[in-house]
Amino acid sequence: MKKIILLLVAAGAGFSAMAQVRGGDNFFAQKYVIDLDFPVGVLLQTPTSSMPLNYYNVAYSNVDKLKMGAGMSYGADLEFGYFFGLMNKFGIGAGIQYLQQNSTAQLGNFRVDYQAADSRGDVDRQILSSTGAIKETLTSTSINIPVVLKYKKRFTTRIGLSVDAGILYNLQMDNKWKTDAQFNYEAAYMFTPGSNSGVPTVYDNSHTATVNQSDWLITQAMYQLHETEGTPKSYFDSLHSRGVNVALGVKPNNTSGTVSYTTGSIGFIFRPAVNVRLTKRMHLKVGAYYTYQSFNNKTTDGYKLIDKMGTTYSTLLNTVSTSVNSSMGVNIGLRYFIGTPTDKQFDGKYDE
Repeated sequence: MKKIILLLVAAGAGFSAMAQVRGGDNFFAQKYVIDLDFPVGVLLQTPTSSMPLNYYNVAYSNVDKLKMGAGMSYGADLEFGYFFGLMNKFGIGAGIQYLQQNSTAQLGNFRVDYQAADSRGDVDRQILSSTGAIKETLTSTSINIPVVLKYKKRFTTRIGLSVDAGILYNLQMDNKWKTDAQFNYEAAYMFTPGSNSGVPTVYDNSHTATVNQSDWLITQAMYQLHETEGTPKSYFDSLHSRGVNVALGVKPNNTSGTVSYTTGSIGFIFRPAVNVRLTKRMHLKVGAYYTYQSFNNKTTDGYKLIDKMGTTYSTLLNTVSTSVNSSMGVNIGLRYFIGTPTDKQFDGKYDE
């Protein structure tokens, strides 16, 4: 009887130890997983842009280079993974990814002097400039298919490592833009020398608008020198009502819209994470990520930033031919193990 009791105690201890080993492995060696990731980080954009000046007979221009400021990127990624081999450490995965990214596009100086004619048919030098830096707020949404190589490694009964690395195939990239840009329309009239009435006017195509005694320069600076009544805006509004192409603080009729980049671009993703066991099948993933994507865009033919006396505005994105977007930050996710692990060696441990 004493021997039987001792055998039962020993067997119980053995099963307890085996259960601890099995419980410690917690399905980590299983072949099939579902990963749900939530990346949050910073967005960096490098655009290739050219600002065409499709205005008639341009005499002078001062236009800065387009810049895109750093922004924020966040989204969700759902993937299915399959691990292979005796150790089940390496695998492949694919899924769907949604990203939303917020950033800005900015143009510092914008001024262009070109030939125009007012409603009376008199030729003038139109001086078009922005009232300040032109800024657009951008909200970009993209849908990608990640195809990655996967790696997993268990360090302890509760802690492990997972790494995803592969490509991102873009299905959709839409950029919603919004601006509060305003523009000034000033003018310079050069009258025909020797003419009694000064008419007809002629176009002054010198680098800087010439100011002769008989010429008429309608600018804010000239107003401040010679006018003592009213305000610059009231003065310009009065002239505009009489058919002269001048106005201050003109707001475009369209201040928002959407530009879609060309789909089908190939990018890259790298995502390492520490895995912490929550339940037998569920693990918490905490780590970092890095993505790189290059997008192409079809620029607008005959592009004009602002046209028709301020009524038609064309987004700065219409000057972008390519944009390289990279994002990096933290990633928090969940990994769920599907199926039941096996013990092919019959050693009381789940296969790894």
